[in-house]
Amino acid sequence: MSARASGVEQHRLPTRDELNAGLRRQILLPPPPPPKDFDALNADARELEFYRLPPKPPPVAGRRAETLWARLLSKPIEVLPMIYPGSATDFRVNRGRLGSGYPGRHETSFNWSGACIAATEGTQFTQVWGAWQVPEPTAPSLAPGDYRCSTWIGIDGHRRFDSSLPQIGTTQKIVVAADGSVGPPSAEAWVQWWFRGDRDTGPWTLPNFPVQPGNQVRCVLTVIAQDHVRFFIKNESQGGKSLSVDLLAPTIPLPYPIGLPVEFPARGRTAEWVTERPTVLHATDLYRLPDYGVTKFEDCFALAGTGGIGFQPQELENARLIKMVEIRDNPHRIAPLSKPEKLDQQTLQTRFVG
Repeated sequence: MSARASGVEQHRLPTRDELNAGLRRQILLPPPPPPKDFDALNADARELEFYRLPPKPPPVAGRRAETLWARLLSKPIEVLPMIYPGSATDFRVNRGRLGSGYPGRHETSFNWSGACIAATEGTQFTQVWGAWQVPEPTAPSLAPGDYRCSTWIGIDGHRRFDSSLPQIGTTQKIVVAADGSVGPPSAEAWVQWWFRGDRDTGPWTLPNFPVQPGNQVRCVLTVIAQDHVRFFIKNESQGGKSLSVDLLAPTIPLPYPIGLPVEFPARGRTAEWVTERPTVLHATDLYRLPDYGVTKFEDCFALAGTGGIGFQPQELENARLIKMVEIRDNPHRIAPLSKPEKLDQQTLQTRFVG
């Protein structure tokens, strides 16, 4: 089976069995979800680990970390069973395609809009938190096409030398048919551990996690080890329904005669809160960006450390803000699509301006 996308050489696409086999090497199947009367806030560390729930930050991490953890796991909450292997998507999220850098803390990208912070010297990010209302996209024009945006938190992937990016979020889309009719907006939740050179695997959707535009979701990403990341998402608008997913770092085998696998671990150098213009699967083309209005990332918070769950809190104080742009012709120019704005040390918003 093969396909051709603009600017991309024809090549054999992976089968569903091959995609599932790749995920099988990464995913750690959890035990049954905790009973409905399970009290996560008073559970010990062993119980939290058994059910693959986000570990409690250490007391030295401060009140803010404790508050976010307590809100995430407080009732109402219903941890859903994970359906394996989920389903492959027809899009993928990607590292930032850098545009230009500017003096100070501003830069441009062709597919990212949001904020990025760097771990202080000698530490690595071990937890990243964020919450947002799932955008309700509209079509910015009646030009036929598939319009999509992704909203996510992640670790690494910002710098040119980063080869790995674990991330969790939602993707929103709206489709304009050839006759000009506009379909309803929709959303889905997903996880992905992107790695450099990956063009043939997209995120894995969470098929039994209910989400729709307008819902309020809350996420945390925890680096258990550099080759093991725990993803957790909660829908506060739908009775606290939640899902936990553990992934191992992706690996690819080197050709014979070397034969050893290459691993893409989480280094924890940067943390991000991003609205993205996703990429067409098996191609380099970007989907059209819908008018997503304004997305407000709240509780932007990260912990950094040198081993185990970190204890050094970081917020948006020294964040780099990323503006999404595209190159247009007639006349030739660089036009903004999405602009970020830091509202306070824990709140970021991105705004559609395209």
